[in-house]
Amino acid sequence: MTIKIELSTMCFYHGDVLAKIKRCRNLIESHGYEFALQLHNSITNDLYNKIKGLDAMFTMHAPILSDHFINLANDDFPTILASFQNTASVMQSLQSTVALFHGFFMTQKPIKNDPANYSKVLSDAIDNKYRLKDTRVMDPAFLKTEEYRNYQNTVKKNMRLLRERYPSYTLCVENDFPGIGNGNQTPAHLIYLDCPIWLDIGHLWASAILNKFDFYAGLDAVCKQCQVIGVHINTNRTPLNWNLKYPDGDTHSHLSQGYDMDMNKIISLLKKNRVTHYTIEVIDGDVEDIHFFIETYHSVNQ
Repeated sequence: MTIKIELSTMCFYHGDVLAKIKRCRNLIESHGYEFALQLHNSITNDLYNKIKGLDAMFTMHAPILSDHFINLANDDFPTILASFQNTASVMQSLQSTVALFHGFFMTQKPIKNDPANYSKVLSDAIDNKYRLKDTRVMDPAFLKTEEYRNYQNTVKKNMRLLRERYPSYTLCVENDFPGIGNGNQTPAHLIYLDCPIWLDIGHLWASAILNKFDFYAGLDAVCKQCQVIGVHINTNRTPLNWNLKYPDGDTHSHLSQGYDMDMNKIISLLKKNRVTHYTIEVIDGDVEDIHFFIETYHSVNQ
């Protein structure tokens, strides 16, 4: 079983990018693991041009170098295809075959791909009725409505159509942070889609707190009942008694055992379920995060 550890370009917001890639790659490969890079939808043209020539495997956190997010809840399939086109072009250029994206926004309006202003972007495009009081999270009550189920069916249909349009690619839906209008929040949501999944443990952690399900049981259920292609590894510092306010919620923090989220237990569950592809999706992640992951992976029982 070959284990792949890749760095998200979220790790490259500061510092010497190429030097960081080199030292992280050396560490990963010194342990016999495969190295790769995942282009995050926040990537700039400058960063893309800096790394596109590297001799490395690439995966895509779509949309890449695109104006708008991919929204499978849109009723117009040609609009969905258009929003994926730039990503498909980059995949062809880099000989990449794997892409993942957040694809369930409860709106028909276009959503700008502007990660630096993500909360405003969602507020501009998504009806405020989905918001839980004065927070930035989704009111869980809407997940039980007929409106939500109609959106969910549209997402499932359009994901099938998109995969049929690109049969040589592995296209995955990533589970959402439970923000306003985000529809893929719980293990049941992911299982229902019946498509490849890229699991973000930090998003699932926040969703478990809001939607009141057991995080570790949910993580195990997704691994056992979904086709999990890969996992975003990061520590979510959000406490179990989260007040649903920013900045907690989706922290993408350095790997650590210093918070309520039990990274040892998480990595053990992923290892037991034979997950083979891990993305270090940490803001300014570096060799310390690689060390933490590898040492923990080696130490936990399978």
